[in-house]
Amino acid sequence: MRRAPAVLGSCLALVACLCAATQAAAQGDAAAAPVPAAAAAPDGPSGRDIYERVVNNRFHSFRQRTRLVSGDRAGNEQESRMLVTWRSFRDGEGPPRKGVLSKAVIRYTYPFDLRSSAYLIINNEAEPDDQFMYLNSRRRVQRVNLRGEPVLGSDFSFEDVVPRELEDATYQRLPDDVVDGRPTYVIEVTPRPDARSQYSRFRSWVDRERSVVLKTLYWDEAGVQVKELDAPSAEVRSFDGVWVPMRVEMRDRPNDSYTYIVIEELAPNPLIEDAEFDPHRLEQH
Repeated sequence: MRRAPAVLGSCLALVACLCAATQAAAQGDAAAAPVPAAAAAPDGPSGRDIYERVVNNRFHSFRQRTRLVSGDRAGNEQESRMLVTWRSFRDGEGPPRKGVLSKAVIRYTYPFDLRSSAYLIINNEAEPDDQFMYLNSRRRVQRVNLRGEPVLGSDFSFEDVVPRELEDATYQRLPDDVVDGRPTYVIEVTPRPDARSQYSRFRSWVDRERSVVLKTLYWDEAGVQVKELDAPSAEVRSFDGVWVPMRVEMRDRPNDSYTYIVIEELAPNPLIEDAEFDPHRLEQH
């Protein structure tokens, strides 16, 4: 695996980056205001075209080791680590194989009492997603519904960490903006009912040049803004022509808590056999 730049391991750099999320929170109310009809989408690519660029800016498969650090308003923090294995099941640029868009396995490696606990998420084109869980404490695999389920008590849900598919939502382009000194497209994303999303909509600021999401605001089913995500522009790296945010932070506004994820190791486009996504393989440590 390729190891991420050493700066990601610097505690000083991680603390300094928290300031960006505070600034985003201050801007959140203004950004959440409805867009007037007169300020319709500018000329150029549509919202779907832009999000398709985001979806296409990824590998056919990857393995990555990630570290999550969660904190609350009292300054308490907890750390966890995961190994994420993901693969697209599309045949080149064609349709998905047997109706499956992608599969992902998320396996905890820390803390010790959760080591080897794992999840399997199968993203289907037309059918509801298949989701399985193996907890080391229970010693069995069971089918679950991970809608809105937090990743180890963090501010990220499984929906937030597994790559999205273009077919999961509809898209509307809003007026362009600038985030972290980078010109961005702004799009409003409305998940389809069959996507089983925990969000009624979310708004993303997409780097025009690198097709990376630098900021996202999320609304729940009651129309309340509940989360905001920030990916510092300086932490975006290129791997074989694919741009990857190596550090992202999610802030939960109602709970005044935060979680940041750091990609510590990344292997782009490894050969991953179908058998790795067999639910029974979750039991293998």
